[in-house]
Amino acid sequence: MICNDCARDTNKFVKLRKIDRRNEMADLNEGATDGQVADFLAAELSGDNGAWNLAIVEYECPACKRVYQTIDDQLKDYRDLIFNWHIKATREEDFFSMYVFEYLAFIAYLKNVLFWEQSSDRMAIQRLKQSGDRAGNYLEIVKGDRLLADLWKAVIQELSQCPLYNTSRDFDNPEIDDWWNNLGDKCDRNQKSQKGIVRSLDDWGNMVEFWYAVRNNLFHGGKDPSIERDRFLVEYAYRTMTVFMENEVKKL
Repeated sequence: MICNDCARDTNKFVKLRKIDRRNEMADLNEGATDGQVADFLAAELSGDNGAWNLAIVEYECPACKRVYQTIDDQLKDYRDLIFNWHIKATREEDFFSMYVFEYLAFIAYLKNVLFWEQSSDRMAIQRLKQSGDRAGNYLEIVKGDRLLADLWKAVIQELSQCPLYNTSRDFDNPEIDDWWNNLGDKCDRNQKSQKGIVRSLDDWGNMVEFWYAVRNNLFHGGKDPSIERDRFLVEYAYRTMTVFMENEVKKL
């Protein structure tokens, strides 16, 4: 969505930023019948808005600060979709397919449940990196699950020998993203730490970046099922990410 005022007044197409997503009860009209009043009061007392529900999504223009609203009967609920993608991943027979379906569940969960205000996948990924609660929960699982810890140790060893490059932009000249070692909202091209690696079993930010980097290469055709390293990266991305998702879908 773009700001109509900015487009009309300045001929600039400014993308709106989502700032709120909520349910409210509609107002009761003055001329409501006794039956409507009774239905309204019952909905109010039960906490279930029912037919009186208003699903409101608000957007703000970052330039002129105008606020827009969309109003519907119900907010879209993505929980079933997320759960179904997650379950489908477990029923596939190869890790490439398993990773694709698990990633669909993963990004739908980030963009539509956890960080719905973010307009891009990248910013949703950065918010996950910044989430202390989820970092703590996942790293606690790593600490107590020897198999999961061994998976990450294998990733650490593999990437230390050959860091993970991004082939999604240019197959002939792959580069390492500057988002490695970066928890902020802006890409830091000046940081000198080695990129493309997971440094330790508590390197949450780069664990998340590993999942996203494998996604970028795979979805843009940069992973080959016949290449051993590519098979390793996709398998281990799936096996480490599915533990995160299994823990999260319990909350849906």
